[in-house]
Amino acid sequence: MTRDQTAGKSAIPHGVRMLGVEDVRQANELKLLHIIRDRQPISRVDLVKATGLRAGTVSVIVNRLLRASIVHEGESARSSGGRPATYLQINAEKAHAVGISIGVHQTVYGISDFNGRILNQRTVRTESDAGRFLNDLSGDITQMVASHRRKRVAAVGVSVPGLVDRAAGSLVRSPNLGWRDVPIASVLEAKLGLPVQVENDANAAALSELWYGPMEVWSAHCLLFVLIVQGIGTGLILNGEVYVGSRIGMGGFGHIPLDPNGPPCSCGSIGCWEALASDEATLARFANSNGSVRPASLDHLIDLAEAGDARARDELITSATFSGRAIKGLSHGLAPDIVVIGGQITRAWSIVEPVLLNELQGEYLLPGTSRPQLRPASVYNPAFFGAFPVALRSVLPRTRRVSSLL
Repeated sequence: MTRDQTAGKSAIPHGVRMLGVEDVRQANELKLLHIIRDRQPISRVDLVKATGLRAGTVSVIVNRLLRASIVHEGESARSSGGRPATYLQINAEKAHAVGISIGVHQTVYGISDFNGRILNQRTVRTESDAGRFLNDLSGDITQMVASHRRKRVAAVGVSVPGLVDRAAGSLVRSPNLGWRDVPIASVLEAKLGLPVQVENDANAAALSELWYGPMEVWSAHCLLFVLIVQGIGTGLILNGEVYVGSRIGMGGFGHIPLDPNGPPCSCGSIGCWEALASDEATLARFANSNGSVRPASLDHLIDLAEAGDARARDELITSATFSGRAIKGLSHGLAPDIVVIGGQITRAWSIVEPVLLNELQGEYLLPGTSRPQLRPASVYNPAFFGAFPVALRSVLPRTRRVSSLL
């Protein structure tokens, strides 16, 4: 069956709500996988305590994971009179995956085992010619996979900024990249001979929090992930499930207008959150003030701020102020338990966190009740790390849909 045929069968009409993890059973399976990966080796008894699920539910899920060879049993504990407990571990060799994070300036790609451990990683410059770039990239990845001596690579996950058609695996439009109508999955599948899954970078970043973040993610009814890079994107996790909206949903809260007199945005509007607080916006403001030379990256600007450059610090504070105001509005509407910020700006957390918290004040945002917790992402490059669980979508459904992993 061709990709087009598969897309046609799985396509959901535009405008219909879609959730990644499809039901409670699958969400519980992913939760158990997360705990096992984080605390392995771990017994079934300890899994029951950690998850709050019934012992029978845990037993059913564990047996399913064992049959699928996703987890395996290790050594037994010493018996104190009853049946000795056996410890569970993730089968790291169950599947390896390629993760690709296509950024506006740089693209990062690498190989991960099923435990989420990065085994190899490289960075290349993103080119404006999408076809030529993907062709060259596939050649680089082919070499990486060929040199990978461990278990064969099973799938590829791609995170990319812009409007993504998930069913077709294509990028519909990305003004920041300057790409449109790019059949990313089809091109890479033809070159690599592996199944390819494509996701918007903000949703992939939200997935990284499910896959690599702390257990408090699973206790949150609503988690808002804000990815601040060359643009601004948002991912939403509802009850342990990533909400992606329609077939073509993009988490576009970054295009909420905040200033009618602000700079033009890539979306065509004026004064959007992205145009005011993204990495590009912060660097541009700094360069425009007194004719300064533009830093090469936000990391460089943060270095300047930490070295005592007052203007660099002021621009970080300005961007944090705009982000705080946008997050405040989203908090009123979405009522998230947790707001996670990802991107280079988290390196300046000591500068931006007080500003964000100051903006998250209001009569309806009460401490301990309705005001969300605020913290930086669990990984430094969440769009890259999120590409690996995106890849495993094509692996896990074959094991009785252990989780559609979004």
